[in-house]
Parts: sequence; C-alpha cells; structure tokens
Amino acid sequence: MVKRFVRVYIEGGAKGKTNDSDFRRGWKKFLKELHDLAREHGYDALEVVRGMGRARTFESFVNCRKSHPNDLCVLLVDAEMAVRQGERVWNIVARRPQDNWQRPCWATERHLYLMVPFVETWLLTDIDALSRFFKRGFNPKGLPATDLENRTKDEINRALAAATNGAYRHGQAHAIIEIVRPERVKRLTHGGRLFDDLGSLIKGEREV
Repeated sequence: MVKRFVRVYIEGGAKGKTNDSDFRRGWKKFLKELHDLAREHGYDALEVVRGMGRARTFESFVNCRKSHPNDLCVLLVDAEMAVRQGERVWNIVARRPQDNWQRPCWATERHLYLMVPFVETWLLTDIDALSRFFKRGFNPKGLPATDLENRTKDEINRALAAATNGAYRHGQAHAIIEIVRPERVKRLTHGGRLFDDLGSLIKGEREV
C-alpha cells in the first residue's frame, strides 16, 4: 500500500548539523493537531519540510507534485508585509516584487498559508511561551498584545529585542514555536486560517 503524507513546506531554518531535525520537531509539535487529523483521514503522517531560503522553499513546494505525487503538499511562509483583509493569498505573493510567485496550476488557495507579517507575530501570541524560553531575562512590558497582524516587522522586531534584552534571534523561532499554544495563534486571522482551511483540505472537503 502506498504511503501518503501531508507535507508542509515551511520557510526558514538556521544552518547547522542539528538544525534540520530541530526545525522539523518544533514545527511538528506545533502542528500536532493537524498531524492527528491527517492520521484520522488516511494519511500516514504530517511531515514538516524545512525550506530554508524563501525562494528555495517555494521551488520545493512547486516541484512536490513530481517528487511526491501521492502526497498533499502545502506552503507556509512569511507574508513579509501587511495584508489587506479578504485579499487572496496567491495575489499577495504575486504582487510582492521580491517574490512574483505564480500559483501552480494544481494549487488552490488552501495550498498556501501566510504568517502575517512574519513568524514573530505568531510568537507574540503566547507571552508565557516567550517567558519560558528566555526565563529571567524576559520583560514583556513593551510587547504589543493586540492587532498583531497589522503591526510592522520593524515594530515587532524592536519590541522583541527590548523584551529579551537583545537575546532574540530569528533562528530561534522554531524552538519557541514548539512551546507556543496553537489556540493562541488561532486568534489571528491567518493563524486560524492555517488550522481551519488546511484541516478542511485534509478532510477532503470542497473549497467554498
């Protein structure tokens, strides 16, 4: 019997011998709810694919139908900019000059998911997780708590730098996301969309 997987191609991942397994472990724990759902609907597992660079991640996703024809492949990347409410996700990456990504003919809206404006937004949803990670050096006083998806990257980066006394590095995101509570991320428009729409796709429901 042919094995089938849900493959989530995710942008990011620092260099290093153990970083591939660390990256996949962190994200897979965060996505456990979707992994369990995949198992319930005939898939062997949800697998996280570390894309590393942004362009490379997209290229791997585009080619997944050739390399893994039996699998369900989706893409999760930073939006890198503000997103207008209701805008179609493929239009967002198509109009961004640095991307100009065109939707593969086999893909729908449910094959692309965005972290708006970037993964650090999702980390800010769970102050307890940040506190556990940075311990006594962490001061959440200046961190934004509302309207997170409409904040600028600079604003979020400055707030994280201040809260962690300069200790936060982008390459730590996968280690923090491992302890972030998904229910917090679901409160965001695009965070909730990942779990709702990908869940619907896994279950084989028609796109509305």
